[in-house]
Amino acid sequence: MSSHEVFLKTSDGRRSIKIDDDFCSSLGVPGDANLELISLFVSSWITLLSDSPLEPEKKPYQLYRRFLNRLRRDGLKATILAFSDLAHLLVSQQCNMGSATLIGDWIDDFRDTPVFYEYHHYYQSENPSILDYLYTFLNFGKKLEIVDESFNEVAFRDWKGVENRLADLKMNDQDTTSLRRILDYSLPTFRIEDFRPSFGPGSISERGVYGRLGKMKNFAFDSVVDRFIFHGHIGMYGFGDDHGLTPSQVIPNPEMWSPDRHVSTRTSRLMFVPKNIKTARSICMEPGTLMYFQQGVMREMVRLIGDSQFGTFIRLRDQSYNRSLSLSGSIASDIDTLDLSSASDSLSYDLIKRVFPRSWQIVMRATRSTSVELPDGSVFHPMKFAPMGSALCFPVQCITFTAMAVYAACLYVYEVENVNSDFLDWLTPATIGRVLSYFKKDPGYYSRYFQPLGVYGDDICIDGRLTSIIKPILARLGFVVNESKSFVGGQAFRESCGGYYLAGNDITPLYFRIKAVRSTLTPSHVVSHVHLINEARRKGYVNLYRYLRRLLMTWGCSRRLKNKKSIYNSIPYVSDPSQFGIVVSHEPKNSHLDVRENTAYQREEYRVWTPTYDRVVHDGDLIPDVHRYEYMRWWVGRAYGDLQEVNSSFHEYDTRGPGMKWRWMPLH
Repeated sequence: MSSHEVFLKTSDGRRSIKIDDDFCSSLGVPGDANLELISLFVSSWITLLSDSPLEPEKKPYQLYRRFLNRLRRDGLKATILAFSDLAHLLVSQQCNMGSATLIGDWIDDFRDTPVFYEYHHYYQSENPSILDYLYTFLNFGKKLEIVDESFNEVAFRDWKGVENRLADLKMNDQDTTSLRRILDYSLPTFRIEDFRPSFGPGSISERGVYGRLGKMKNFAFDSVVDRFIFHGHIGMYGFGDDHGLTPSQVIPNPEMWSPDRHVSTRTSRLMFVPKNIKTARSICMEPGTLMYFQQGVMREMVRLIGDSQFGTFIRLRDQSYNRSLSLSGSIASDIDTLDLSSASDSLSYDLIKRVFPRSWQIVMRATRSTSVELPDGSVFHPMKFAPMGSALCFPVQCITFTAMAVYAACLYVYEVENVNSDFLDWLTPATIGRVLSYFKKDPGYYSRYFQPLGVYGDDICIDGRLTSIIKPILARLGFVVNESKSFVGGQAFRESCGGYYLAGNDITPLYFRIKAVRSTLTPSHVVSHVHLINEARRKGYVNLYRYLRRLLMTWGCSRRLKNKKSIYNSIPYVSDPSQFGIVVSHEPKNSHLDVRENTAYQREEYRVWTPTYDRVVHDGDLIPDVHRYEYMRWWVGRAYGDLQEVNSSFHEYDTRGPGMKWRWMPLH
């Protein structure tokens, strides 16, 4: 039985509401596995309702009861979707121009919500702090990750639908020729300077293989990689050793790199993971050997993009750039934000072959899985280039959409300059370079031509004058613009890379993203719970912050210190947001934790319950195969003084995925 109790200050005095399994079962969400998460979510949502900026202690107790009755009447999913639709309508109808008022029309559907009082005040005052609260409350459950088998069926149908659409796609020669010229001009020749492939943290297609040591043991020969990477077919003729392009330098066990031993599969495996209250997400687990080399190619891609003509537009390690563009667009309405549906699945292999330079294609195609195993066990040859799950999926998306945006700019300049010649005759390297120079580096300044361009995955921030040009280009090349998540023209709202802005005000909502509770507390649940605590504090939702923090006492890591009656959580308080723990604004004392003096390092250490990758694994056969990562992790563990003494070698420590562990750690 899972039960959460919420204490509220209401106009009727201090009251409490208990959310138990019986109530959660009545909300229409199938599966007992979801009950604990739903109970936690509903309790948090009720608590958030008491964090209104408008005298929440004056809310009547009956308002909370009516809200719970609506959840029972309409069901949890229907209520969350109705509220998120209201949130979308609230911001999307507000305009900087072309409307008599910023706010837009009165939305009568708010009368049936528990935040009608706040909406009425916002409509009269246009107070952005009230809008910020409204937008968070209405969207709070939008990212709730429930497990529902029917979601998988819908996601699979959508996945096959995209494949069918790509199979019927007939691309325009002018489009592909133009993109090829733009990429030939903008991207440097793909040359590897320091090849460092590695095992990623995720699962791979081979069943029963977990952790880096397991992946090392399962590592297999791949003839395509051997031919096109190790034999110098990427421009390294005779100089591969200098760049790590020999099996002895980059393969965990070079003796295994032989077709006479174990040969790698090139088939990925399709699976589905929870995405939100509405649908599941389709991803592909790549073969371990291909994923290993994809990571190395991806690192080189990131380096080359930064050195290329696209380096200003694509910042793979800095989402704040796209957020700054969307903020500027919400003020001046000169930068639009576009979002695409199923973008990673819609990037066709045929398009990649037509538009990318040959030096890039060689490594991209050499490390690409060529088939996918479907849930029913059958094997399918996909039309897409790389699914979500491939390390190459994201950077290749960024490059492709940036090229399309530059192509749209070229078409715009071509029309403005009223050129008499054919477009492809006009599109020379000199012309492409000139058009690229027309994009400003900083938003907010007048430009004869274009506002700055930003591309991060399928989040595109583009000059509003180019929106009507790039949309048909995207459609002709197999992509679908998600109109409901794209904001253009005079709309005062913009969104990109997790930043939500209305008329210059940051109204980024707080989503409930706590991961599902299993039989034991997982690192993903603990970390997401602590993150929500910190975000609630940052947003000023005091009651939600206190409620979630109080829940820590119910965890198995909570303990009673010597000579003290109270039970304390074992999560540390920290002042540095980069550390794991509950962030506080003052110097944390952490008097609720056990403390010791480590004389070897002359420092105080606290005993905390924290995520860790350290796992003890005994396997003498893997001594020569140990990845450098395990060695580094071993030294980190030794520095903290909490690992057993190792008598043989560091190979006994593996990173088989994250776990929760008691450790002694310095917190300053």
